Amino acid sequence: MDSSGSLDSGEEEPPDKIRKIIEDKVGEPVIYLAESDLNRDGFFGREYLAVIDGRILVLNRDYEIIGEYRLRDIDSIEVRDYLGGGEVEVEMAGRYITLIRFTRSKVDEFRKLVRVVYGIKYGGLKPEYLNEDYSSNNNSAKKTDTLRRLLKYLLPYKKLGALALALSLILTGLNLAPPYLFKILIDDVLTGGNVGLLPNIIAMLIAVYALKTIVDIGRSYILSVLSQKVVFDMRKELFEHIQKLSLGFYDKYSSGRLLSRITSDTSRIMWFLTWGVQSLVINTLTVVGIGVIIFSIDWRLSLFALAPVPIVVAGIYKFKKKSRRIYHKAWRKWSDVNVILVDTIPGAIVVKSFNREDYEFRRFISRLRDVVKANINVTKLRLEFFPALGFIMSLGGAVIWWIGGMEVLKGTLTLGTLTAFISYMWQFYGPIQSLSNLIQPLQEALTSGERVFEILNVKPEIEDQPDSVDFEFKGHIKFENVCFGYEKYVDTVRDINLEIRPGEVVGIVGPSGSGKTTLMKLLLRFYDPSSGRILIDGVDIRKIKLSSLRRQIGIVLQEPILFSGTIAHNIAYGKLDAEPEEIIAAAKAAYAHNFIMKLPLAYDSPVGERGSRLSGGERQRIAIARALITDPKILILDEATSSVDTITERLIQKALENLIKGRTTIIIAHRLSTVKNADKIVVMHNGRIVEVGTHSELLRRNGLYKRLWEAQFEETKVEAIKVR
Repeated sequence: MDSSGSLDSGEEEPPDKIRKIIEDKVGEPVIYLAESDLNRDGFFGREYLAVIDGRILVLNRDYEIIGEYRLRDIDSIEVRDYLGGGEVEVEMAGRYITLIRFTRSKVDEFRKLVRVVYGIKYGGLKPEYLNEDYSSNNNSAKKTDTLRRLLKYLLPYKKLGALALALSLILTGLNLAPPYLFKILIDDVLTGGNVGLLPNIIAMLIAVYALKTIVDIGRSYILSVLSQKVVFDMRKELFEHIQKLSLGFYDKYSSGRLLSRITSDTSRIMWFLTWGVQSLVINTLTVVGIGVIIFSIDWRLSLFALAPVPIVVAGIYKFKKKSRRIYHKAWRKWSDVNVILVDTIPGAIVVKSFNREDYEFRRFISRLRDVVKANINVTKLRLEFFPALGFIMSLGGAVIWWIGGMEVLKGTLTLGTLTAFISYMWQFYGPIQSLSNLIQPLQEALTSGERVFEILNVKPEIEDQPDSVDFEFKGHIKFENVCFGYEKYVDTVRDINLEIRPGEVVGIVGPSGSGKTTLMKLLLRFYDPSSGRILIDGVDIRKIKLSSLRRQIGIVLQEPILFSGTIAHNIAYGKLDAEPEEIIAAAKAAYAHNFIMKLPLAYDSPVGERGSRLSGGERQRIAIARALITDPKILILDEATSSVDTITERLIQKALENLIKGRTTIIIAHRLSTVKNADKIVVMHNGRIVEVGTHSELLRRNGLYKRLWEAQFEETKVEAIKVR
C-alpha cells in the first residue's frame, strides 16, 4: 500500500535486476542488498539498503539515494524487532538513526545484513563469500559424464531392456519388408502379369502387419514397466540422499526447487532412458540398414538421397549448442512457480487471514508469465531449426522423384524399383527426422540429469567420522570457544563458553535473534561450529555417532511440526515401535490425554496437514509427548510453552518438574517466568553470552536480564488492567 492506502501495483523486479540498476547508479559492486516492504512513513512500499565498499546506502523505490553512511563512522548497527515489524538502527557519535523500516516477513533478511556489516567491519568478510553458490565446490558433470551416469540406471534391468531391444529390432525388420513386397507387387504382378503371386503377396503383407501389431504391444508394455522401475529407483535415491543432507543444504534450496527435481526432472529422464534410448538405438540401426538396402538398389540415387544428411547433422549440432542455456532457464522459471505453490497452498490460512489472495494471484501470474516466455523461447528455437531441416529432406525426396522418374522413362529403372527406393528413402529420412527430434528430449534429459546430479553431488556437511562412538549419556555438556555463522565468515554466535552439569536445568533467554536456538542446533549437530568445540561427557560431539547423539536428545520446537496422520502416529514418531500404553503415558505426561479422548476417534483422530485440525496449544502438547516418549537423557524445550494458555502452561510445568529429574534440561524461553526456577539462566545478546546466574542473582546485577524481566512485568500489569 502506498501513502494513499492503495496496494503498490508495480511489477516486482527480480533481485538481480535491482542489484544491476543500483550498481550502475553508484558505479560500484553491491556486496549485499536487502529490500524493505515499508517506506519511511510506515506505509507499504519499497526501499532498499545496499552495502557497498565502506558504505551503507538507503535508496527509495526509484533507486534514488536518500541516505549514505560510512561504515567507519558507525559505532553499532542493530535490528530493532517489534510486534508488527522492525527497523535497522545505527549508532553514530552518540546519535541513533533509523535507516529503514520493514514488516516481520523481512526481519531475517535485515538481520543477515547487520551480520554482514559486522563481518566486514570487524571480521575481514570478503564480498565474494556472500555470493558463493551452495554447490560451488561440486563441479557440474560434463555432458558425457551426465549421460553415462544416467545410463547406469538401466543396468539393474538389463535383461528387461535387452528383451525390449530385441522386440524393437524385430519391429525394425518387419518395417523393412513392405517396400520390398510392393516392388514385387508392381514389377511382377501389376506390370509383369504374374497374377498367381497376388494372393501370396497380400497374405504376406497381412502377416507382416499383424506381427508388427503384436510385437509393438509387447514392446510398449515392457518399456512401460522398465520406465516405472527406473523412475522409482531414481526418485528413491534422490529422496534418500536429500534426507541425509545437512540443514545447511535446506537453507540454500527452496522446497519448490527440490520438488521440481524429484517430480518433473526425473520424469523427463525416465522417458529418455526408456523410450528415448530405445528409439535412439532403433533409428540408428534403421538408418544403417536402409542405407545398405538403397545402395544395393541404386548407388547413384543413394548419393542424391544422402545429400541433405550433412546439412541436417550440422543443424542438429548448432541446435544442441544453443539449447542448453534456454532449457536451463525454462526449468528455473518453472521451479519458481513451484516455490510459490509450496508456500501458498500450505499457508492458505495466512493468505486468507491477511486478504492476500489477489496479491498471491498476481505473484503467481507474474512467475507463470516468465514460464510462458521461457517456453516460447524454446519453441522459437525449435522453429529456427526443425522445419528448415524437414524442408531440406523434402527437397531431397523431390530430387529423387525427378532423377528416378527420368530413369524409368528411359527404361533403365523399373517402376517397382523406383517405388521401393522412394519408400526406403522416406524410411531413411524418417529415422533421421526422429533422431533430430530426439535432440530436444535428449537435451531436456541431460539438463534434468545435471539438476538431479547437482543435488546428488552435494556431500553431507555433517557425517559420522570413522572413529565415532556410541555410549549412554550422563548429560554433562560443555561449549568451548564456540563460534558459528549460517553464512561463511559472518558469525551468528561468537565465543560461547558454557558448562551444563548432568541433571541441571538451564534456561537460555535473550532478545529475538540473539542466537538461543542456534546453540541448540549446534548441540544436536545440525551444524558444526566454525571454531571451538562442544563436548558431551567429555567427548567432542563430532566423535559421537549421529544416531546416538540424536536418540538421546529430545527436542520440542517453538513451532511444532506435525505430519499428516493420526495423533498416535505423531506421538510415536519419536519411537516407531512404541506400544499403545507408552503412547498414552507420554500423552498423559504432556497433559494431552484429556483433550485427545474428547475427540471422536481419540488417538486415531487425524491431525490434518501440519496439524491444522488442532489448536496451537494442542499441537504443542502432542510435540511434547513425542519428545518424552523417547525418554531422552538431554531434553531441549525451545519455547515449548509459547503456544499454550496460562492454565495449560502451569499443567505442563507440573509435568515437567517430575520429568526433568535426573535429566539435563535446557529451556529456551521468551517468557522469563518459564525459567525463573532454573538452576542457572544464560542471557544472550547479539550472539554472545552476556550474563549467567540464577534469577535472583541476575535481578541484582541490573543488567539485560533485569531490563527484560521488568519489560515483561510491565506488559503483564497492562494486560491485567485491561482484563479488569
